[in-house]
Amino acid sequence: MRDSATRAAASLLWLWAGLALGLGHVRESGAAEAPADTGLAAPSAASVAAASREASAIDGHPVARVDVDPHDIFEPVPHGRLAPVYRLADRLHFRTRPSTVRNHVLIAPGDAWSEARARESERGLRALDIFDAVRVSGRPSGDSVAVSVWTRDAWTTSPEFALERGGGQVFGSVQFSERNLFGRAQQFNFGYREDPTGVSRSFELADPGVRGSHVRFEASASGGSSGTVNSISVGLPFYAEDTPLSFGLRAERAFTTVRLFDSGQEVATFAQRLERFEMAVGRGWRSGRTISRLTSSFLIVDRSFGGSTLQPGAPPEFAGVEERLRIRRFGVEGRLWRPAFVERIGVDRLDGIEDFDLGRSFELSLGLSPRALGGSVDEGFAAVRTMVGTDAHRVGFGWVRLQLSSRLISGPREATGRLEGRWVNQTIPRHTLVLAALGAAGWQTPRDYQLVVGGLNGLRAHEVHALAGNQVWRLNAESRWLLRRDFQQLLSFGAAAFWDAARTWGPGSGDAPWQHDLGLGLRLGLPRSALNRVARFDIAWPVSPAGRGPREPVFSFGSSQAF
Repeated sequence: MRDSATRAAASLLWLWAGLALGLGHVRESGAAEAPADTGLAAPSAASVAAASREASAIDGHPVARVDVDPHDIFEPVPHGRLAPVYRLADRLHFRTRPSTVRNHVLIAPGDAWSEARARESERGLRALDIFDAVRVSGRPSGDSVAVSVWTRDAWTTSPEFALERGGGQVFGSVQFSERNLFGRAQQFNFGYREDPTGVSRSFELADPGVRGSHVRFEASASGGSSGTVNSISVGLPFYAEDTPLSFGLRAERAFTTVRLFDSGQEVATFAQRLERFEMAVGRGWRSGRTISRLTSSFLIVDRSFGGSTLQPGAPPEFAGVEERLRIRRFGVEGRLWRPAFVERIGVDRLDGIEDFDLGRSFELSLGLSPRALGGSVDEGFAAVRTMVGTDAHRVGFGWVRLQLSSRLISGPREATGRLEGRWVNQTIPRHTLVLAALGAAGWQTPRDYQLVVGGLNGLRAHEVHALAGNQVWRLNAESRWLLRRDFQQLLSFGAAAFWDAARTWGPGSGDAPWQHDLGLGLRLGLPRSALNRVARFDIAWPVSPAGRGPREPVFSFGSSQAF
């Protein structure tokens, strides 16, 4: 344990040394750069402050009209040798319809103007992942307010990819997505994935505003060597902080082969069948800054496990015979939430505004599944989810989330917990330091419960299923540098140095010690692309322990950050 701590300390010193080496180069750059001006770029900080003061002065005045002004990806088209490329992109792209924009703005004629409501509307538009920039502003018009909604589209036809080499084999996934079909914010994607569990193909379709309403529809299907999974859902979510009513229906069916790992090797398999249906209705209120929500639900679950097939050396806990579980649960969930959003640039992406909720939230769920309604046994259910965040300004910002849940049958059963924390520091211009911690555990869990850490989820110098168990801790630190933003309005460049560490406990862990790695990476951002605007290219070296194989560098890349 002392050796592991020494290696961890050395790894952190290495990371900070890399930060210090770059310090002299970035101090000369001054404040972080704003996106390049295309003629319709977001306003300066001074103009934003002036507009904010003006908007606050008209708070509470009635809204006379809402004008929507949508723009193409490159509008106006920049001058230069790449102008034909920009024009072609605009011609191939379906510009977002004004009706689509209007549907997701939370202000309508006759409402009272609210600066807070305007900022919430901007967050909702950004959450669609179809815009490069948005702005909702109000100006006096007689004794009322005229609202202007300005948007600039992003390129929404995007490939996603992830690739990892481990154990002498290459694994990864490719996905093709369109998030703004015919300018209606409708989404579909096709995916292909290959990993140690086999090959799978998937299809998803989603509409965040069915026929101009706030009702959302989602459907997905996937199939491959590990089985099939199909799901469909429709409902009205709490789409805004003040939404008074929500409802939803969701159905899912899966016929899959569960694969369990020990020390990076597949050692057990069994068949699983899952059928799940849930319906819910909720009510929301606001009192000052606090939002209260109460949701009632009814859940039906039918779950079947087949007998386990074990490989030599498999943990005895992986063995099992056929078993079946039926749940018919009435539930109620209450939530208290005090939102506190902040806007940042350059955290998980190189370009564009990112929204982070640093408010406080507490959720409590209780349920009862009686045998009289077809449940396997009389049982209860309890779950707690809580979050707290803070903005320490010069020091940074961060949050902690905790989730606990358990069936209750003469005590806890199938209990799980998850603790996640993150801290972000941007005190140095063009630099972001991200520290993250993740802990998860299960107690008396079902046979299919296993936590896996490897090359595709935050342990980049190790195999895809390097660590497995029913308890896990994962620690990550990454120093991210912005080298060049918005080059030719097509690319932004960044670099990163990182440290990863993880350990698992329980069946499948093989009592392996802490695993550490160090690495360097290149980051490419696509300023005018909507989906996962950063592509990462990482090379990592395992630093402890030596392991079974040669200590060779591992190359990986993907269409989003590694953690």
